[in-house]
Amino acid sequence: MNYESFLYGLLFLLGAVIYFIFNRWSLKNRDGNENPDLYSKSQTELQNFNSWVIILGFVIAAIVCFFKSII
Repeated sequence: MNYESFLYGLLFLLGAVIYFIFNRWSLKNRDGNENPDLYSKSQTELQNFNSWVIILGFVIAAIVCFFKSII
């Protein structure tokens, strides 16, 4: 078992969880109805989509590292 790849896999999973928590916190008070000049609905949806792409990338990297550690 390759422990270095296993450690990287754990770090990628930890990064995904931390980024998910940060993303939820940053989107909590975004309301386009109260402040339409600051936050538009399309801008918030785009940020949400980009964040999910980043989280998915972290998870895929973690899975790849776990499979590398097994081989």
